[in-house]
Amino acid sequence: MASSNQASTIKTNRNSDPSTDINVLLMGQTGVGKSTFINALANYLCNDTLEEVTNDQMQILIPSAFSFTHEEMFDEKRIQVGEENEYEKLNDDGQTCTRYCRSFVFPVGKKNLRIIDTPGIGDTRGLEQDTKNFHEILTFISQYEHLNAICILLRPNEERLTILFRFCVNELLRHLHVSVRENIIFVFTNARSTFFKPGSTSKILRALLNELKLTQNIEVCFTRENSFLLDNESFRYMALRKDGIELSNEQILSYQKSWEHTVKEYLNLMGYIVTRPLHGVSNTLSLNEAEQLIRNLTRPIAETVRLIQQNIQLAKQHKENVLKNSDITSQRLPQYDAEIIRLKHPRTICVNENYCEPITINNEVKIKYTSKCHESCYCKSILQDTISDASMKECEAMDHETGKIFSFLQIKLFIKDERLL
Repeated sequence: MASSNQASTIKTNRNSDPSTDINVLLMGQTGVGKSTFINALANYLCNDTLEEVTNDQMQILIPSAFSFTHEEMFDEKRIQVGEENEYEKLNDDGQTCTRYCRSFVFPVGKKNLRIIDTPGIGDTRGLEQDTKNFHEILTFISQYEHLNAICILLRPNEERLTILFRFCVNELLRHLHVSVRENIIFVFTNARSTFFKPGSTSKILRALLNELKLTQNIEVCFTRENSFLLDNESFRYMALRKDGIELSNEQILSYQKSWEHTVKEYLNLMGYIVTRPLHGVSNTLSLNEAEQLIRNLTRPIAETVRLIQQNIQLAKQHKENVLKNSDITSQRLPQYDAEIIRLKHPRTICVNENYCEPITINNEVKIKYTSKCHESCYCKSILQDTISDASMKECEAMDHETGKIFSFLQIKLFIKDERLL
């Protein structure tokens, strides 16, 4: 994929028109290989053959680690390339744990190819973290006008429709606008293990997509045209050679074949991506904003229902009192009324228990937050009534490194509130 006169470093086209950028969003289950996809692509762009990589400088954009067992000695060694940073951490299995969205830009002709890496679905920290990750993804892509493709990465050898697999696919499609179906691409990683076929995953993916079509009227095509099978194990070979490990001729030949097939498949993938209609990011953002508005309505609706129920009870009690005592006038019914007073500015408040005071309003206990961390907070892309929103680190009152208020370093939980509670 590299030209004969191309230097083995990646330099973006700085004068490229952003409207012509090729923006690709990578999404998938935790540990499926999104980070390896990006690392391998960087090396494919800089080198024509696997041998060139071994004689040149290996491109490492994201830290990676894995275990290697020597055939003869049968001892296991941990191989690591790249250093951990605030965006990427390595777990005990050597898998890269992407914590925040991050984009990588590569030159492709006169255009820029932007690959957007995202936190994996099925985070080990639970459903709440997955929700935060999706919010992080939507916030990140809002800076771009369009997406050319959404690549959903899958393993080719899933044997059954697990809860995690179902959740992963459902959540991906739920947060994307229906018009994005023309831009969805399925990318199978580690495909050499299934002889570069979709394997058993194909059957369960079709079943899941058919289920979505029947139950939610969401139709997503899964064909040979929008499916690509890669195996980036040649990146492991580069890491082994970098570590000084010698391999047999048979192993080297196997890695070379994998390299050649995957480079061709990457070219096919990029060729298909540029034929896709542009997906306006505003469509997906509008969908999720509408969902958030609906979610925000649940609280005032619940308060309204509660108020109505209280007034019904007051009316019944008043009726009984009138029937028992004719001296009581029945012209005016007693009732509770509520007045919502909006704040002049959004504010960031502390929800640490030391700064929460219970108060009683209409015989109901409410929480009064006594500490205002930032009186006029206009941070963008922060959901109302959200605790520990990742975007809160951008608040002027926050230390961007620690995520804590400068004057309250012991406080750990924060919430953005746009109403007077």
